[in-house]
Amino acid sequence: MENIIKTNEEPTTPSATTQNEVYVKTKAYQDFINVLSQIIEKHGTEVLDEINRIV
Repeated sequence: MENIIKTNEEPTTPSATTQNEVYVKTKAYQDFINVLSQIIEKHGTEVLDEINRIV
């Protein structure tokens, strides 16, 4: 603990994201969720039936 040097430097933090970057990330997430929902709607019963056969 004696070797720790205190400095007045601000800790580095990631830069703030712009509104457009947030929108793009949110849009990509929503697209992913929509596709995942469609897959579950289409194949969900098949997957559950398969799981029930294994268990």
